[in-house]
Amino acid sequence: KDSNDAGEIKKALDELTQASHKLAQAMYEATAKQEAGPEPGADAGAGPGAGAAGGGKKKEKPGGEEVIDADYDVKD
Repeated sequence: KDSNDAGEIKKALDELTQASHKLAQAMYEATAKQEAGPEPGADAGAGPGAGAAGGGKKKEKPGGEEVIDADYDVKD
């Protein structure tokens, strides 16, 4: 539908923006669920600081290789 009517263009843009926000929210929620991991209590005995060097998050690649997610600073 071709139109140069500013009102119709603004309405279509608003609808697109709302749809985009719904999609972004759904993606954010899906990512948050994946990063949350198992329910609390599933890994009894592992408290705060349990993990690599007491501060990183251990992850495992599909091939079984362990990956450690950690922050670091480069000093020259």
